[in-house]
Amino acid sequence: MKLYYIIVSSCTAVKENRFSGLFLPEKHDKLIKKRETRTSRMRISRLLVCLCLLALLCACAAPAAALPETPAEATAAPEPVPTEPPVPAEPVEVPVAAEEPEPEAAVLPAEPVWVLGRLTDVYSTRESEWIRVEDVPEDAPMQTLNEVFTGEETLWAAVADILESAAPLQPEPGILDDLESISFGGQDYVKLEDAAARLGLEWGLAPDGSRYLAKRQTVGEIPEGWNVPVLMYHAVGDEIWGYSDLFVSAASMEEQLQYLQENGYEAIWFSDLAHIEDYEKPVILTFDDGYDDNYTVLYPLLEKYQTKATIFVIGNAMGSTHKMTQEQVYEMAASGLVSIQSHTYTHGNLSAMDEAALRQEMERSNAALAAATGQIPYVLCYPDGKYSYLTMDVAKDYYTFALRMDGWTYQTGMDPYQVPRSFVSRRITLPDFLWFIDPSGKTN
Repeated sequence: MKLYYIIVSSCTAVKENRFSGLFLPEKHDKLIKKRETRTSRMRISRLLVCLCLLALLCACAAPAAALPETPAEATAAPEPVPTEPPVPAEPVEVPVAAEEPEPEAAVLPAEPVWVLGRLTDVYSTRESEWIRVEDVPEDAPMQTLNEVFTGEETLWAAVADILESAAPLQPEPGILDDLESISFGGQDYVKLEDAAARLGLEWGLAPDGSRYLAKRQTVGEIPEGWNVPVLMYHAVGDEIWGYSDLFVSAASMEEQLQYLQENGYEAIWFSDLAHIEDYEKPVILTFDDGYDDNYTVLYPLLEKYQTKATIFVIGNAMGSTHKMTQEQVYEMAASGLVSIQSHTYTHGNLSAMDEAALRQEMERSNAALAAATGQIPYVLCYPDGKYSYLTMDVAKDYYTFALRMDGWTYQTGMDPYQVPRSFVSRRITLPDFLWFIDPSGKTN
């Protein structure tokens, strides 16, 4: 019995593997096979994982054309399911990178210009570029904080201002309509250069440095054989402050103008000599020095009798004592009754001057009067009647006529640089006056 128990117990222990140190061939073989099976499975699993990864990498690197095409049935779009229309999204503003400003025409006030005797506001445009303030040269022509102007200046003037100044010329309607224009400040502006060309104006520089635009008077060929009395006056009025013979009384002046009007005489300008045949009894009334009473006393009489006159103004004397102001000179010139001509710039002795001095006298006189009246003088009156052959030679470069202080009746065809005149003094009576004007008309 004991022997049976020991045998059974031992078998159970062996079966239950309780004796680990006991060599059991059967159990050992099973363990080995189990490990080999597990190792094989792991290798196969790893191999499959590697193959999957390799296939995935190949699929990503392969071109689209190499992929198998999807059957049409598989790619057919599913039938649309009716849904509510989407609400449009509000447009999103995409910020645009700031660009540097392109050069553009900058319209800026410029120095006023005398346009036909009127000081006219003008504006200039120039191509400009924007640069940093610290880069602006010290001598740059700055108009704003950081804008430097380059290129040529273009001057613009309001069309209304130009036409108002040109009114004495009686331009054709719409004469400036087709010119290039710009608009700002509620007005249309044209290039002053274009307007000047259209109106036949010339640029000049006045003695004070201001610019002007003026009209040059041209005189055509003058028919010969006409007597045209040229009368010489100075001051008009009863307020005598100088040499009395130079002051014709207001009553005498009116008496003479009335006589001319009532007896068929016509007072003309020197430019009218080109069509002298239009006048049966022509006379020319001239007034030297540009005294202020020519405006206060003479001018109202000229308006009353609608009589033309020629006044010789000293260029640098406008606005001085007993002389007309520039505004008065302009008003008379624009009236259509008065022609403003040159009495030189300083009223110096022309017979004692050299060529350079003569040219300066004449050029500065013309510039001053052209700026004041808008008309470039074409007649010169020798101051105190003094002149020389050199004076006459130089005068031919600037004038069409030049007048003396003495002589008798001027006849067309005579030397136009020695035009004689008859002096009308305060002591001249009406019979004397008639003696001066009697030869007027066509010669036999």
